[in-house]
Amino acid sequence: MMTSIVQETPQTRSEVVLPPHVLVVGKKFAVHYLAPALFRLGNTSELLIRAKGSLSIVTAVNVAELVKRDVSDIKTESISIGTEEMTIDGQTRRASFIEIHLSKNTPAVEIKPKAKRKSAPKKRVSKKAAA
Repeated sequence: MMTSIVQETPQTRSEVVLPPHVLVVGKKFAVHYLAPALFRLGNTSELLIRAKGSLSIVTAVNVAELVKRDVSDIKTESISIGTEEMTIDGQTRRASFIEIHLSKNTPAVEIKPKAKRKSAPKKRVSKKAAA
């Protein structure tokens, strides 16, 4: 019996690595994105919600409003909108996008120096008491 070794060719698919504070919103219901949004906001104190396409833009706005309702001391840093051109199968298509940047208002932490404790006076032990 003969065994043959087949070597797979590596795929040239480039995967985009997103920063930990970015949430890409699609066509699911807004509540499906709420837990990942709160997780990112809790870890990094900021959240960037991105969406492309009309249905996803509506969902992104709803996610931002849900997060603002659930988290106190949060502010909207910026909202960016625009249109992107993409070429798919030789055809140029345009897609609208939105980016909503939210961040927590974290107060500056004041570090106080430790107060020196007064030490209790040392007790002297006499030689007679120790014996």
